[in-house]
Amino acid sequence: MGTAPFGSLKAVAFIAAGLFALGAAAPGAASTRDDRYFETARSIDLMGDVTRQVAESYVDTVDISRMLYSGIDGMLETLDPYSVFLDSEESRELGDLTSNQYAGIGVTIAALDGSIYVTSVEKGWPAETAGLRTGDRLTAINGVLLAGKSLDAVRELIRGNVGSPVTLRVQRHGTEPFTCRLVREEVRLSTVGHAAFLDGNGGIAYISLTSFADRSGVDLKSALGQLQREAVSRAIPMQGIILDLRENPGGLLDAAVDVTGSFVAKGSPVVSIRGRSAAASRSYATSGPPFDASLPLAVLINARSASAAEIVAGAVQDLDRGVIIGERSFGKGLVQSVIRLPYENALKLTTAKYYTPSGRLIQKEAGDAHGSRDVLPRKKAGEGSAEVFRTASNRKVFGGGGILPDIIATDPEPSPYLESLERKGLLFLHAALWRASHPQPPAPADSAALVQSFSGFLETQEFTYRSLADRKLEELKKLLAGEKTDAAKQAMAVYRTMEVEIAAGREREIGRASGEVYTALREEVLRHYDERLAAMEGLRHDPVVRKASEIIARSRTYRKLLSR
Repeated sequence: MGTAPFGSLKAVAFIAAGLFALGAAAPGAASTRDDRYFETARSIDLMGDVTRQVAESYVDTVDISRMLYSGIDGMLETLDPYSVFLDSEESRELGDLTSNQYAGIGVTIAALDGSIYVTSVEKGWPAETAGLRTGDRLTAINGVLLAGKSLDAVRELIRGNVGSPVTLRVQRHGTEPFTCRLVREEVRLSTVGHAAFLDGNGGIAYISLTSFADRSGVDLKSALGQLQREAVSRAIPMQGIILDLRENPGGLLDAAVDVTGSFVAKGSPVVSIRGRSAAASRSYATSGPPFDASLPLAVLINARSASAAEIVAGAVQDLDRGVIIGERSFGKGLVQSVIRLPYENALKLTTAKYYTPSGRLIQKEAGDAHGSRDVLPRKKAGEGSAEVFRTASNRKVFGGGGILPDIIATDPEPSPYLESLERKGLLFLHAALWRASHPQPPAPADSAALVQSFSGFLETQEFTYRSLADRKLEELKKLLAGEKTDAAKQAMAVYRTMEVEIAAGREREIGRASGEVYTALREEVLRHYDERLAAMEGLRHDPVVRKASEIIARSRTYRKLLSR
């Protein structure tokens, strides 16, 4: 029989008593407030009694600590998806994410085909210095074999204290296995994914931001300054900027304000947060001079642009500073405060909501309360609806959660065939093989050889594509397999006819996807040589970027969009 954690239960009782006393010690307070504190105290008391009964009377021995942790998680799930309890390890990882730095060697890894591969190498950090490259397979770390290890376990083996050594055993196509010894450093990653002038568009600059960390504003200004110097050296005027926030999950509020500050006048409003108390409500404005407050600007967003990315897009739109292009954004407009708890734990709790300068709520509100006991009030009438708001120059913009672009332009969806190839990591594995035998990146003239190489590679991998129709037909075959009736025999004859037709349809589907597969194949191969080459290749085939550059290039169209 388990034993009750009486220390924990005493703490629960103490909290309950303290809350009850707090309610009772407020002379003249409204009775509803007293009732609220009484209900809180009673509920905590009840939780303690339930825990004691389970610990003492449940049929099996119970891990009470684990059960209480589950209770905390369940309690927070009734609020919203972003209010969560963080144990000591998760609390540390949150710090790594918000600072975009960690103690390591500067690689990204992934598990493919049962092995651990290096999928990118950050410039200027120990992994690049040691000669590691994309496509390398890691087989051991500090003598520990990686076979059967989870990706998280491998990451922990790579990370460690700054200044400590780590030894990697590496397998590379075309070479003997080798060992390299690296010294861990405090790796700080730039949140600027790519910055360059677009091909064939004169002075239109493109910058992508992958997230919003504490130095994102500095990273962006550095990239803008570098592009400006490049424009001067090439004697071309900078005609406009495309800021790509697609797939950007957000990050720090201050970083969003800093990034917006590169494009709008000093003192411009960016976002306001509103909480239950005056202390939780405030407005944020830019505090420094911009890089340029008049250069044509297009901000790209999609359905996975969230939080800080939406703050930037909303401010740019409300201030009529630029054109927003893409899809309605995610609608994550809740402010989380990290509250430190005992034993190195933390509580990430929603304490306010984001509003754009025009007053739009960024959060896409749910119609119903999250929890089964309706712990949250129902949505107020009109909140989160497609209410009309006005920008600085009186343009109409709409609420409803997220940021609705000025121009709708959707990212192309990959075909099921390409998704199947990518899901199995076949483009990546082939690129590593190609890189091993070709010292130079493939030229356009190498397209036939590249396609032939990939086709042969798929044969060695015994890859067979099964379309949706194939899977449905397989289900039908299983249903008919046990039937012996005449009707079942007739159905099997129809099945064989369908099998031939579906096989022909599969080949047509693969043929239709050949163009996009080649584009993805070439981009992946280039990435194994140089991330910048791959990024430029991707931009050449990006219809949303192409749309943005067309709008910026047509000054009359651009001005009309910002004045209608």
